[in-house]
Amino acid sequence: MQSNYILSTRKTLWLMSSIYLLLFIVLVLFSWIGSVYGLMLPDGTLIPNMLSDESMRWFVRHSMDNISAAPFAEVLLGLLMVGALRSSGFLYALWHRQQLAQRQRHGMLVSLVVMVVCVSVILLGIVPGGNLLSVTGHISGGPFASGWPFLLMLVVVIPSIVFGKMSGQWRNSSELFAGLASGITSYAGYFITLVVASHLVAGIHYVRLFYLVGFSSAMQDFCIGLIYLTPLIVSFAANKLKYDTSTTE
Repeated sequence: MQSNYILSTRKTLWLMSSIYLLLFIVLVLFSWIGSVYGLMLPDGTLIPNMLSDESMRWFVRHSMDNISAAPFAEVLLGLLMVGALRSSGFLYALWHRQQLAQRQRHGMLVSLVVMVVCVSVILLGIVPGGNLLSVTGHISGGPFASGWPFLLMLVVVIPSIVFGKMSGQWRNSSELFAGLASGITSYAGYFITLVVASHLVAGIHYVRLFYLVGFSSAMQDFCIGLIYLTPLIVSFAANKLKYDTSTTE
């Protein structure tokens, strides 16, 4: 079952990577044709030609910067949470409380208490005078604003570990480690998709496509986030649909 899930995920992510690569090629051709026919940006400058020597030098020079701009760290933490919730059985226990054995009920109760404690400690850090605020006393610009994905991961993973150990789902440290890594293992292909997506986003910025169509800064950020997250959302949805269909047949 797990191998079929991973195989289905790889196929979906390969399809999304291919689509993004095709869109990048279309963008290159668009910039070339636009520069040939004198397509002007709103500020009166000619649209950059991505096939020019200058453009190729720019992409090579900034290739690592473009890749590092993709949300690799956030995705890694997210997949770590997915693996912890799914492999420990904590997520299943939350949705099927009436079907749990006594040991699982006890584990879920302790895990929820641990989660409340974790959240409380974080909240104490963002109240007035808290150590997770900025030097001016605001959330913006402080440690919490920069590190909230890591804190969220702790809030999810620590209770999951507690439940996995107390319920007997994870019998030793080896199973615990494998469980935490299961989300990353299942969606490892997504990191390849992110590399392709990062260059598509870089190309969009280079030809100033958002500026050409008149998108606001908020709309630009939304579109970029959508480019990065769509493959993961499609993969989740495709696997859920396939699982739901197989269980009803």
